[in-house]
Amino acid sequence: MATSLPSFSQLRAFVALCDHQHFGEAATTLGVSQPSLSQAITALERRVGGELVERTTRRVLVTPLGETLLPYAREAVLAAESFSEAVTTQGAVLSGTMRLGMIPTLAPYLAPVAIDGLPREIPQLQAELREMVTGDLLDMLGQGRLDAAILAIDVDIDAHRASVIPMYDEPLVILVPPNHSWDGRKDVSPVELDDQQLLLLDEGNCLRDETLALCQRYGSNPPVAVATTLLTVVQMVSHNVGVTVLPEGALRMLGGVPHGVARFGDVNAVRRMGLVYRTSSSRGSDFSQLARIITSLAQDAGLPLTPVPSAAAR
Repeated sequence: MATSLPSFSQLRAFVALCDHQHFGEAATTLGVSQPSLSQAITALERRVGGELVERTTRRVLVTPLGETLLPYAREAVLAAESFSEAVTTQGAVLSGTMRLGMIPTLAPYLAPVAIDGLPREIPQLQAELREMVTGDLLDMLGQGRLDAAILAIDVDIDAHRASVIPMYDEPLVILVPPNHSWDGRKDVSPVELDDQQLLLLDEGNCLRDETLALCQRYGSNPPVAVATTLLTVVQMVSHNVGVTVLPEGALRMLGGVPHGVARFGDVNAVRRMGLVYRTSSSRGSDFSQLARIITSLAQDAGLPLTPVPSAAAR
């Protein structure tokens, strides 16, 4: 039985090892040697009176005891890092490095806007952009490996102990093959998609869920998941395989790809984008300002969006 509190370095080593499940990768992330990492884990195991990880030749397996204690260790590490963050950034506004994630159906056309505009608007901020699907972004955020993420917030975020700052609504449109009878229409009903071969992204992508929620039903011609990237789906539409639903901002990615565009009629077909960050972070006001700046940059760049009136976190 442990007789004293574990050190921060021991808990940090344990969390990193569980995240990477590899001694070499965890040690590199922490900037320590593998022997030092191993010693920290062994010392922590002595304190708790049991094996936390099972060491194999290829990877690390977390034991049942380790799985039980990991959430508490992660909370302690994130709290200590938040404390250090608050000390470092006190009085400073949007300075230093910020690891910012974006979903794949947004990053191709918003990331260039942010990359060009943020250094001009906030020269003291160094933004590191990373593209991942929603689930991975929220996991990385919870693990402390991202500071914030921009994603469609019509998903269950509460379970991830995250706060949300609504940013803007983005219209969803229907991409159709060239010379399709729907090209140019502005009155399409979601029910009509039942009569089309509807192409979707694979599971794990929020645009798939948004499209299915918009359709609200399966007809005689159910949707088909065909790809992991929006570009592949676009190419399939261009070659008359079917139609798809995509954010209007993505149309600027199409270049010379032959296509047509149709719009929904009475249905409010939009997705709400927002900036998500850990509730425990001390930089809530910074994130609110960052959300406003990125929204403004997107507007100035001509992206189709309607800003959300209130940028208060929820």
